[in-house]
Amino acid sequence: MPKVPSAAKKEKTLYLLGAISIVLAAIFWSTDGILLRPHLYSLPPSTVVFWEHLFGFIVLSPFIWIYRQELKLISHRQWLAVFWIALFGGALGTAFITKAFFLTNFQNLSVVLLLQKLQPIFAIVLAYFFLGEKLAKKFYGYALLAVFSGYFVTFKNLAPNFDTGDKTMLAAGFSVLAAFAFGSSTTFGKYAIKTINYKLLTALRFGLTTLLMLATVLYFKLLTLPSHSQWGIFLIILLTSGAVGMFLYYYGLKKVAASQATLYELAFPVSAIILDYFVNHNVLSWTQLLGSAMLIFAVWRITTLRPVYTPISGTVIAGSQLGRSLGYRTANLDPALASALTTGVYLVNIQLGSTTYSGLLHYGFSYLTDALVLEVLIKGLADDIYGRQITVSLHEKCRENKKFSSKEEAIAAITKDYEMLG
Repeated sequence: MPKVPSAAKKEKTLYLLGAISIVLAAIFWSTDGILLRPHLYSLPPSTVVFWEHLFGFIVLSPFIWIYRQELKLISHRQWLAVFWIALFGGALGTAFITKAFFLTNFQNLSVVLLLQKLQPIFAIVLAYFFLGEKLAKKFYGYALLAVFSGYFVTFKNLAPNFDTGDKTMLAAGFSVLAAFAFGSSTTFGKYAIKTINYKLLTALRFGLTTLLMLATVLYFKLLTLPSHSQWGIFLIILLTSGAVGMFLYYYGLKKVAASQATLYELAFPVSAIILDYFVNHNVLSWTQLLGSAMLIFAVWRITTLRPVYTPISGTVIAGSQLGRSLGYRTANLDPALASALTTGVYLVNIQLGSTTYSGLLHYGFSYLTDALVLEVLIKGLADDIYGRQITVSLHEKCRENKKFSSKEEAIAAITKDYEMLG
């Protein structure tokens, strides 16, 4: 397999940008719980969720108009995924964690922070079953270390604080529910974002969540106007943990696997503990310092692991013959075979009978049309192979998909990609 250091370096850079975006979003979320949400304590949790999502949707709504042509390309399954994200990640998850914070009066947050320990478990399990994500065996060891070290970070002297009495156990229950809600939202967000622009997905999430919470607060007669100072808090949330934070998160989720994204979110307890020190003067114990070091090490090691791609096998079908019109013959497969794959261009090996070829795989929207395609450019093969079975082994992602404005621009890009095969 030919080496492509420049392409690999660029892809790694994009991956790191995605990881950094998720970590930054997680840091914003930690400031929310310690610095911002306590000022909204007088409002019902569902009302808090409604206002913060309404503000976010107002800011993000232009993306729905900008990407309106892509709305008709969203499949029924993707719409269900978007609805799940809005219901669980937006409405229920945010309401659960807000309720948990309110129950503890924002004084003893260790039990509430339990959600960041369970969320990766839900997300990784769901990603395995629904997205078919398979990672290197070392990943699961580092994932276990990250979750284990998160316990050290969160619970001072290794024991949760139950000083708030019965409400603490109730808060823990809401934290677990929030863990499932956010973890499942990460998984289904990854499914939806494969072919939905992350800007459009963020806007749709805030829009649907706003509608769901509006129906809730009206039905239960909980709609309350914030005070003058609380309007300012909602504005800060909009610019940090709200719309801006979720925008950064979905940008990052586009670049990394759901299993990895949910571990990068573990930056939340680390930053929360640090903020807690500066705001509430709670000193880190030796166990928290040890846990922070282990967590940082585990997440760093995860970023160095290469993804494990499952080979794609299928029968070559007739396509639009767009590749032939561009001067390159491609073999088309059913796009449903790539359900566990993110869109982009990949370096591959192709097994055709007893012969192995090198080539490129393109999964995503066609270069010049809006059709979803899975096509393989096979080096050195000029014969028609319609109806024949091929197996494609993926080695490395070269780049993200691009939308070209002309046939000439597409030819130039494909030629550049083809040169990587040597």
